[in-house]
Amino acid sequence: MNGLKDRAYWVNMLVKIVHPVLTEFSERRLKQNMPMEKKLPGRESYVYLEALGRTLCGIAPWLECKLSGEEALIRAKYAALAREAIDAGTDPASPDYCNFSDGGKPYGQPVVDAAFLCHAILRAPVELWDKLDERVKKNLIKALKD
Repeated sequence: MNGLKDRAYWVNMLVKIVHPVLTEFSERRLKQNMPMEKKLPGRESYVYLEALGRTLCGIAPWLECKLSGEEALIRAKYAALAREAIDAGTDPASPDYCNFSDGGKPYGQPVVDAAFLCHAILRAPVELWDKLDERVKKNLIKALKD
């Protein structure tokens, strides 16, 4: 394969992986439709934050890239979906609000998954922070403090 075909292949794989998570979050129906791994008892309430944080952390550098052509349009679409997903996951009124608390236990699973979300924002500050509405920024800060 040549370089352009290789890049198109990898962008296609990225879209195939992240599309379900970001689309379901952006439509506020992730909890309704996401399959649940039954082998991890006790983690059920954290899998949505895990999906959000790890998905965004993985694609953050790509979201922040300056691109052109068709890939730029794809990137812009997924950057917008990512911001909508952050909104859905941090809005207490959302059916897809994520569990950022561990019931008073220090350093539990939500800390790990919230760290992935923070890492994503650090890797793509323009797309995943600067372009967020102020309301979403406030919700995100409150969720992270939880």
